[in-house]
Amino acid sequence: MSAAAPRSPRRSSGRPRGADSTARREEILATAAQLFSAEGYRGTSMSGVARACGMSQTGLVHYFPTKDDLLQAVMDRRDEIDTAQVRAPAEGRPRGWEFLESLVDLVRHNQGQPGIVRLFTTMAGEAVDPGHPANTWLRRHHRVTADQIRAALAEAAEDGRLAGDAPVGSIVRTVIAAMDGLQIQWLSDPGCPDMAEDFAVLVDALRRRWGG
Repeated sequence: MSAAAPRSPRRSSGRPRGADSTARREEILATAAQLFSAEGYRGTSMSGVARACGMSQTGLVHYFPTKDDLLQAVMDRRDEIDTAQVRAPAEGRPRGWEFLESLVDLVRHNQGQPGIVRLFTTMAGEAVDPGHPANTWLRRHHRVTADQIRAALAEAAEDGRLAGDAPVGSIVRTVIAAMDGLQIQWLSDPGCPDMAEDFAVLVDALRRRWGG
């Protein structure tokens, strides 16, 4: 009688196929985000990420072939988290000035996510170098954010809630600069006040001045 063929390992009851792989990928992204925020891109190695995840470097490159791929995935996930925070699930993106006001909620949410804020400021500081692997992400991040704010102001204009002479470009750049700059002050100074309240003051002042 021939030996019985070895049985394949059985998946746990109710566990979707690929669930382990998805969970592992999420673990890698979370770990890499912590390392990138603490040590920067150049100070973080693939071997270091693998060790922190308790896996081999060969196993890591199965998910992310290069450090550039890993960085891109980490930063894309950071932006996904921000987008999900702004977008109301049942109503879609807030319209007009309400979109800018929703950014106050985003800033307030980020105060409870210091690791995410540190990741952004660390990578943004490095990525101003055009040769940095995250430079493309940073430029895209600012372009997408600017497009969203510009679209919201266009909606406000359609609704008769934006002055005809409003300097849209300046408003867009000022809002982005305030969001980025407040995060740097908040991270670097433990005594920095509530940055969401400061940002709310700016949005309110812009609306009062240019609300039409």
